[in-house]
Amino acid sequence: MVIKWRLINPMKISEAFLIRKIEHGESDYILTLFTKDFGKIRGLAKNAKKSRRRFGGRIEPFVHLRVRFRERSGGMKFIDDSETIEVFSPLMEDIGLFTWGSFILENVDALVPEEEPNEGIFELLIQALSDLGSKKSPLAVVIKFQFLALSLSGYKPVFNLCARCGDPTEEDAFFSPQKGGILCKGCRKNEPNGFSVPKDFLRQGDLMDLSNRDLETSFDYVKFLINFTEYHTGKEIRSYKFLEELGND
Repeated sequence: MVIKWRLINPMKISEAFLIRKIEHGESDYILTLFTKDFGKIRGLAKNAKKSRRRFGGRIEPFVHLRVRFRERSGGMKFIDDSETIEVFSPLMEDIGLFTWGSFILENVDALVPEEEPNEGIFELLIQALSDLGSKKSPLAVVIKFQFLALSLSGYKPVFNLCARCGDPTEEDAFFSPQKGGILCKGCRKNEPNGFSVPKDFLRQGDLMDLSNRDLETSFDYVKFLINFTEYHTGKEIRSYKFLEELGND
């Protein structure tokens, strides 16, 4: 019987990051993981609180893992064990970087549907966490991540042409989340929802260069992409309020 169960339910292995961890009973966790090969999955890690050999305190944010899991009939997954590939230590040691990193993970959770692999976003996540730990501007890293993650998720905002009539946009632009992009002066008149976006932001090549922009403006860019993400995913990005607190310190 054991042999038959293993044949029907082979072990699956993938690189992963922790998205969410919920206590379940006295010794178990229910884990939400973003995996490279299987997308976002949810599974039970039995005895994870006590087993140092199988988990060893590795089930934490900002740890690049390799996990093994099985799936039983009905879709229930059981996380067998994990091993560490890389630890992004600076994000664990600095509350500011921890907050920026948590914001990135929450965006991944919002953008990636369950069990739909997205290797592009997985590699982008690794790069973003590495950049955060290498003393690059957190704002620049996050804005670039937001834009590219939206693109890789199929929600790429249209910046260079009017999303309604198709004409080029030549002035400070009005962004409509509903239309998925920028509206020209003529088309924005009857648009009830949206917000103005400076034209210099619309050039993707400028996303990592915030040297000539004040902090308040840069945070406006983050919020602009949050609004777009929330509209298209229907999910609230709650950690942004903590980023605002960092900006006010």
